[in-house]
Amino acid sequence: MQENWQVLLKQNIKNQYVQKPQEWVDVNISTSGLLNLTLVSHSFFGLSIPQRKEQISNLLKSQVPHLSPGFLSLYTPQEAESLNISPPQIFDATSLTSWQDLAIQAANPQNQPQLPQQEPRIPRTVTFYSFKGGVGRTTALTHVASILAMRGHKVVAVDLDLEAPGLSTAFNLKPKPKYGIVDYFYERSYLPEGVDVSISITEIFGEVKIPSATGRVFVVPAGYLSLDYISKVDDLYATTVIDGDQNLWSIFKQEIQEQLKPDILLIDSRTGINQWGALSLIQAADEAIIFLFPNEQNKQGIELLLQSLQGLKNLSINFVFSPVPDVTKNGLDQVRKIWNFLLKRIKTGTDENYDTDEDESITDNEQLENDELLVVPYLVPIAFADSYPVPGTQDYYSKIANLIDEKNDELKRSSVLNIEQRWQIIENLDFPEVNAADMKHDLGLLFQRTTDFERFLDDTTCLIRGKKGTGKTALYWLFLKHKELAQKIAHGRLDNTIFLSAHGRFQESRPSRDEFQTIHQTLQQKNGTWEAFWRAYLLFRCYQEELLKFPRGKKGEKFSELKKIINNLPENIWHFESTQALLELSTNSQLRLIVKDVVSTILNQEAKEKSQKLWFLYDDLDEDFSDAGKIRQQALTGLFQLVQSCDASRLTEIRFKIFLREDIWNRLNFDNKSHFTGRDIILQWTQIDFLRLALRQAIQSKDFKNLVDRVYPIAVESIDQANEEELDKALELLWGSRRRGGNRAKKVSRWVYERLTDSSGTTFPRSLSMLLKGAKEQELTYKGKSSTKIRTERLIQGKSLEFGLKEASKKRCEEIKEEYPNLINFFDSLKGKSAFLTKNRLQKIWQDSAADIVGNFEEFASFLGEIGIIEFREKEKRYKFADIYVYGFEMIRQGAV
Repeated sequence: MQENWQVLLKQNIKNQYVQKPQEWVDVNISTSGLLNLTLVSHSFFGLSIPQRKEQISNLLKSQVPHLSPGFLSLYTPQEAESLNISPPQIFDATSLTSWQDLAIQAANPQNQPQLPQQEPRIPRTVTFYSFKGGVGRTTALTHVASILAMRGHKVVAVDLDLEAPGLSTAFNLKPKPKYGIVDYFYERSYLPEGVDVSISITEIFGEVKIPSATGRVFVVPAGYLSLDYISKVDDLYATTVIDGDQNLWSIFKQEIQEQLKPDILLIDSRTGINQWGALSLIQAADEAIIFLFPNEQNKQGIELLLQSLQGLKNLSINFVFSPVPDVTKNGLDQVRKIWNFLLKRIKTGTDENYDTDEDESITDNEQLENDELLVVPYLVPIAFADSYPVPGTQDYYSKIANLIDEKNDELKRSSVLNIEQRWQIIENLDFPEVNAADMKHDLGLLFQRTTDFERFLDDTTCLIRGKKGTGKTALYWLFLKHKELAQKIAHGRLDNTIFLSAHGRFQESRPSRDEFQTIHQTLQQKNGTWEAFWRAYLLFRCYQEELLKFPRGKKGEKFSELKKIINNLPENIWHFESTQALLELSTNSQLRLIVKDVVSTILNQEAKEKSQKLWFLYDDLDEDFSDAGKIRQQALTGLFQLVQSCDASRLTEIRFKIFLREDIWNRLNFDNKSHFTGRDIILQWTQIDFLRLALRQAIQSKDFKNLVDRVYPIAVESIDQANEEELDKALELLWGSRRRGGNRAKKVSRWVYERLTDSSGTTFPRSLSMLLKGAKEQELTYKGKSSTKIRTERLIQGKSLEFGLKEASKKRCEEIKEEYPNLINFFDSLKGKSAFLTKNRLQKIWQDSAADIVGNFEEFASFLGEIGIIEFREKEKRYKFADIYVYGFEMIRQGAV
């Protein structure tokens, strides 16, 4: 961070005048902007007072010409000693009690030492503050208290708006306690020494009943409004010191903690700049939620407030705009401008000792999330209500409650993770990649059904599209090698279904790429069709699996030649004879008709009589068919024509499930392609699918599973039924809540999801395992290093996740090079290039490395977008490369916002 002019000025004076023992300097800027300087130095020996002032004035003019000097006190060490002038006391953060203290401190950053991070205080105190009234601050507090109680928290709400109290009325507190906090403060401020207090903590609060809440809400009112109340408020001082080292708030908090042991204290603060507002924010608050109407007057007032509060490094600040009359896009854009302006005025000090992830500084602070903008619209039921909370309005205040809950959860996580236990759990973490083809893997523990799974089961769904690494092959193997699990997670929908690999690696006896090349040439020479080939291939696979029984006697005579051809073929290995047999069945006009009859009159009919469904699964179509000479185009067209033909013949018991790479499907061109509209699904991993998979992988470690069971058991008990909030909370034990300190940083779960998602919106579950494995290994390198600040509320730090992302990106880039080997030169040319390229720059790279592959630049850029590598940002007129590829291609991420 660039040093400000006050710090530089003090340092320059030290360099010239403070070099020996007994020399010192105190620079103080008054709140009116005058520079007051006390300097003790041997350099003044033998100089008159005017000479000393002239010397220092010249220095000040050269350093800070804009500043007017105030008091200049210049002494030799002997003079200072004779006058009993000593160096100023070291700054003590606990001495800040008033707005004046804050203003002086804010004007003099040169006198502020580096403060250690304050340990979190339990219970946390959250102050609801506003610079102006009429912004719904008290209303919000009542609703938030109610929400927190519904979540099981014990909440104490305190009315410190002493000059305009109303919290007990807002809560409709009945009966009201005998006394209020004014009576409690007053007695402790003026009680003679040695006399016991008569107003106990139990006499100043009452309970509000929240229907169906598992938590509780207690309210500490200001007091009964009377002439006596007015007199007491006028006599009270928020800065009163009691018993030498305590103040009014610290005594109250200690006693309320002993009596109720609350989870959270909520303070309804006085508006504006006054002593009770200072107590609420400076002495009491761990977190401030500042309410404001989105106009210039509130903006200026809050800006002044932030300028004063910037020295409170442990105070977390959030903003709520209320009541917002215009919640349309234009209205919210205006709110967002003020919000961003205020955020820039906050000097974040809460996370200085923590890791600063490389990713933070290059993405404009992560581009603040839209869902973090807290807005409460103007609500008529709220405006006309006599008491709160108002039923049906809680959703508007839930995000405020979430902010408070989030920090409490962080403290809760820290309390269950000691250092030794933490490292043991990390060492035992395991993130196995889902490999459905490996019988050693317990797929029941690792397989994650997505929100699209029900659509996949639908009889009409025949095409499953998706990029490589999105789980197509896992689905293919699930139904072939793990049939019992497949039927279980389908909840009975597939109990009488037979699954068969019509083509793919599950069946070792299958044509290779070279054999498909031969098949293609022969079909062309003999006027055969790929549709006929796929039909013959399907029949052959059914015969191999003993699903096909030919009729006997006269009825079976017409199938005799067909039986003769396929009877003698080897079952476990694909030979030349196998290829020739299928070609004969595909090119002989008479046999083609017989094959068609077998599929419709025997195969389909037998299944119908047994109330069975036959699922034919196709995979590896991208690898087994060359793109050269349009083989892939014609072969896949023939396969889809077979599906159309079966549909036209109403073969209702035969169902196709074809797994195909998304870009291959997009480039296919054939008649009636629209037949498959609505009968296809694109494999997409939503954020909740992704979180379920992450938790499923993480709990393969017994130690981590036991930890989650202790803290958030509901998420593990039924991962598929857990909601996003429950999954998030469980995973926060693994990777924390937010990337950095403060509530404006991006949530880790969202960061991981977005970083493993390409520019077309496709997320790669395979990359998740790579990221987590890399992050674990990096985290273990911090063990025993005192120089690394460890955030104990999580197992894996932000820096480790960043390292894991790089590992995942490298692997993903290797995979895409395998998918598109003809573009390897282009991919290699990206090394050292910006991840945020102008059109001209990208066009130059294309010309040098890929113009001979794709001759038109616009077509090439469109293709890169289609396969998820880039997206065009209209506002900046640049192409942005997806993060999942940036690190693997060794691109420069600066500017890739």
